[in-house]
Amino acid sequence: MKKILNNQYLLYYLLWPIIVVPKEVQFILIALILFLFLCQRKKLYFDKLSLLVVLYLFVYGCSILYNLFVYSYNSERIFATVNTFSIWIMALFFYLHFKNNNIDIEKIKKITFYNYLLLIGLWFVSIGMYYGIGMKDVTILGKVLYYSEWFNQREVMRFVGIMDYTNLVIMFCLFFYPLFCWYVIENKGKFLRWLYILLGVMPIISTYSRSGYIVILIGILFFVVKYLSKQLNKNLFIFLTLVVLSTMIAIFMYTDLSQIVVMTMYELVHAREGSNDSRTFLMQESIKVALENSPIIGLGIKDRSVLGYPLGSHSTFVGFIYKTGIIGFMIGSLIFLVINLKLIFLKDMVYKTILKVSLLLMSILFVVEDIDGSNWLIVVYFIFVSILFNRNDKFHHSPKPLVSHEYRFNDNEG
Repeated sequence: MKKILNNQYLLYYLLWPIIVVPKEVQFILIALILFLFLCQRKKLYFDKLSLLVVLYLFVYGCSILYNLFVYSYNSERIFATVNTFSIWIMALFFYLHFKNNNIDIEKIKKITFYNYLLLIGLWFVSIGMYYGIGMKDVTILGKVLYYSEWFNQREVMRFVGIMDYTNLVIMFCLFFYPLFCWYVIENKGKFLRWLYILLGVMPIISTYSRSGYIVILIGILFFVVKYLSKQLNKNLFIFLTLVVLSTMIAIFMYTDLSQIVVMTMYELVHAREGSNDSRTFLMQESIKVALENSPIIGLGIKDRSVLGYPLGSHSTFVGFIYKTGIIGFMIGSLIFLVINLKLIFLKDMVYKTILKVSLLLMSILFVVEDIDGSNWLIVVYFIFVSILFNRNDKFHHSPKPLVSHEYRFNDNEG
């Protein structure tokens, strides 16, 4: 029992129980896991990124205290704010813990494989109940498994996977699908390998998340280009790239393909026009309310919009403005700038390339989603950042490299 509780991969093992339970229970479970981790450590070493997070938390804390004295809020919004503020602190300590610990990426890949299989299993259950039984929506343990909605003038099944909202499935897949594929490629036969990879995409498709589709397509395009650049001679790769680009330009200029692409993108963006309008209105209202009432340090506590949603939600960066004003927005944006720049200049190794692309793509999603919209999301994000910035990582040479034979693993890299 003691060995299990002291396992530094405990959060990965308990990821689905954490996802399934209510947000309040999530908070308690994550706090207990962090407590167990911190009990194993004697020192924590702060770096520039962690100091930026501390600075942001200082501004956020001042904003909360100031606005509590100036305005009145109901208890629900106060408790929600305490949860958000506290989960930022916990995410910071998870970052500090994992950044200076030995990380075995092989163990993380194996745990990820089984966690992702559970997501695929939930997708199969959803397909069976929606198309086989005809149930339009299903809720399990108070969490939505799927529901039906109109998308581009047709009724579809939107897969939620007993998470809080559909885009959390996209976030989950950005974290874990690349590692799932890597594990499958290394450990499964050719048929099962492609079957697993194909099935792993289905939950993403079934979310009908427009922002998710765009981000995933960008990721696929990157890995295709990356793969070809490693497999082909440099001059041949440049030549083929120029040929493809020239052909595409010619096709777009002298055919109707450009109009078809534009219309397809237009239909995708406006497939859920009501969602677009409400999201845009919420962002505009949040920025307006913050700048009119407390432009310097923000309003700290998310009050309700006229639409019923918390102000400052549905965008991490709009949330920075609403909660912490101009100062917090600058610090928060700088946090992501530092993270993304460090990711871009990381040493080009297989697992770091895979994970850093996922995190870079996630920054795009944070324009339209909250990093702290779910307790597990911000914690897992900072854990992945810490794994990438970790200089003590432990991993093994694989006989089946993911991208090309040129990658090598040894204990001194990272």
